[in-house]
Amino acid sequence: MTEPLILRDQSLPEILIVVRLGAQTLRDEHLERSAAECHGRWGIWGFSVLEVPYGDYRRLARLRPVVARRRLLFLADSAGVVAAGFPLLPTLDHPHWRLTMSEVSTRQFERVRGVFQGPVENPAWAPPGRGIR
Repeated sequence: MTEPLILRDQSLPEILIVVRLGAQTLRDEHLERSAAECHGRWGIWGFSVLEVPYGDYRRLARLRPVVARRRLLFLADSAGVVAAGFPLLPTLDHPHWRLTMSEVSTRQFERVRGVFQGPVENPAWAPPGRGIR
């Protein structure tokens, strides 16, 4: 049984990032696993992305410390994501969003990868033993 999907009332952010597994995040097997987890929980295909509040990566790292632990990340312009046919839902707490897909398939994953740039160096990366800059 799925749980209700509660959405925040929020306008699309300018910049989104994917940080879960660094350079491996957008591989088919990782997208498939994330989409299956999302479908099992809410009944929709999708995966997590994070908003970069006001383009400030350090602010995002303070909100989500995992961001500082990833040297590489993938970037997307939210308007480009939506224009490519992937709705964005403001799920969970700020700055979390869910990129949704119509299906889970290799072709769909290729399209998703096409809206992201990267992997690129993370401006908020803090090597182990160092705090968030």
